[in-house]
Amino acid sequence: MMPEVAYKAEKGLIRVNLKVKAGKIEALTISGDFFMYPEDKLWELEDSLIGVNLEKAELLANIRSFFSSNKVRTPGVKLEDFVMAILKAAESKGSS
Repeated sequence: MMPEVAYKAEKGLIRVNLKVKAGKIEALTISGDFFMYPEDKLWELEDSLIGVNLEKAELLANIRSFFSSNKVRTPGVKLEDFVMAILKAAESKGSS
């Protein structure tokens, strides 16, 4: 099981379980008490980040592109909050 890390956004808590291999996301689950519309896009967001480098600008670009092309909204939670939660999860387990 991957260790879970929680990150507090303005309007919710983002929980991230992360597995990293060679500096890239190998497995990722995102949960929490935030709202995402449409709701079923969370799993697609996770899938879209597999293979992405653990680098702030690259994560943000990927998440921004996903939100834009899927018309996703997360009231009170910024795209940067997802990036910070993922990077926090990576730091907590040390790099592999």
